[in-house]
Amino acid sequence: MSDNTARRGYHHGDLRAQLIRDGLAVLAETGTLGFSVAKVAARAGVSSGAPYRHFRDREALLAACAATVAHELADRLAESARAAGDDPVEQLAATAGAYALYVAQHRVGLELIYADGFQDPRYRELHEAGRHFVDVLLPLATAASTADTVLGVIELLEAHLSLAHGYATLQLQGAFGRYRRSPGDLPRLATTAARALITGRSTAVATG
Repeated sequence: MSDNTARRGYHHGDLRAQLIRDGLAVLAETGTLGFSVAKVAARAGVSSGAPYRHFRDREALLAACAATVAHELADRLAESARAAGDDPVEQLAATAGAYALYVAQHRVGLELIYADGFQDPRYRELHEAGRHFVDVLLPLATAASTADTVLGVIELLEAHLSLAHGYATLQLQGAFGRYRRSPGDLPRLATTAARALITGRSTAVATG
């Protein structure tokens, strides 16, 4: 039995879930710019029109994939924080490594979860997933920060995510090639840099 023939069994209710899985696979191969409903349908082994029974357009399918990314990322980050021990700084720093590795492997992250165009209320599933992602990180940032204002905590979290996403993006763009770094190096590199960021900001707050 061919791969496409086997995939044709995903009709009657399970096709939606299969399209999301295959959508994530297409994103990992092409990124968002190369993403299309036709490519996802071909990978799922269904007609080019079949996905439209579950998703009104490319953006709806992409939003469903983004919701899955948000949930998967939140779970990865929460797991990395638990594995880091009891130190709040180490917990938050570990999430930078986990985030960078996930994005390098899957080619998507915050830029998909919070992409322009997904603010429409019909993307409720994605909005809820995005809030779940923040709900995992915000308590970690609050515990690790010495800031005495909500704004200070948010600024730490923004800097933290910018650092993690930057490491992953540079890896994908080949910027680390000359140093012979691989995606497997990212957790250590991003975690070390995040630790310095967190402790540096804490020192600045304490001495400011």
